[in-house]
Amino acid sequence: MRMRRDCLKTVVALLANMAVSPLVFSQPLLIRSDTGRIDRQLRFTLTLTNPKSYELVDQVLWLYFPAAVTSTQTLESIKVSLPYERHTDPLGHSILALAFPRVAPLSTKVISLVANVSMRSEPKLEPLETPEAWLASERYIETTIPSVQSLAAKLKCTEARDTARAIYGWVKQSLHYMGYVADDRGAAYALNQLQGDCTEYAYLAVALARANGIPARMVGGYTTDKNALLRATDYHNWAELYFDGAWRLLDAQKERWLTSTEQYVAFRFYRDAAINPIGLAHRYRQTGDLEINF
Repeated sequence: MRMRRDCLKTVVALLANMAVSPLVFSQPLLIRSDTGRIDRQLRFTLTLTNPKSYELVDQVLWLYFPAAVTSTQTLESIKVSLPYERHTDPLGHSILALAFPRVAPLSTKVISLVANVSMRSEPKLEPLETPEAWLASERYIETTIPSVQSLAAKLKCTEARDTARAIYGWVKQSLHYMGYVADDRGAAYALNQLQGDCTEYAYLAVALARANGIPARMVGGYTTDKNALLRATDYHNWAELYFDGAWRLLDAQKERWLTSTEQYVAFRFYRDAAINPIGLAHRYRQTGDLEINF
């Protein structure tokens, strides 16, 4: 416990000594037709409240921001209304660390964040260095259970693209969207109950793809066709399958197959492993007693 507290104090001290950059909201960004790049600005507001009647110290918040570089996006710049540190991990996540050395009793802080990203309407072709990492069964992506194996075999075609298209069509037609569900339930649940929210649609598509030897992953983030002020309720999960030399969009819940990729801003690639300070949480993790509202 002493070591953990000393670590938190070190993070707090480093962030507290950083210079504060003023938050600047840029003008609406335009499509650059000469390069095929679409520039987009995403804005967020966080409200942090100390609900206690005493001062809180050494509070730290880690949260996902748009992934640095994917086949369809590049994080161009970040602006935050208080000091922060940016970290990355082996999957290319962008993780912001915000530290609050002292928070007054019953006080509230409002934080503004801006991400400028450039998007591509077609994914960039690139080799997949470790396809086996996206083929295994893991929590919520149960590729080896008999029901998933049986359905996967029925949907399998000669070409990976055709198999992926069959998976998309089956999940889109067979699952009933039940609105937002707070807890993850996974591919097995979705196949057994034939229902779920966007997360279960994505889990099932990924499981069926992996069962057919197609590398696949669930992605979390936001979808928007314009500059936007995003809310927590806008968060969305979808599937990406790797075939024909690139990660390809499969969003059965929103009924999008290979199209509108420039509207999908990736924040997190699901893995059942704690590879960064956020651990297994979908969007953020905190140490301390602050209440966080997006």
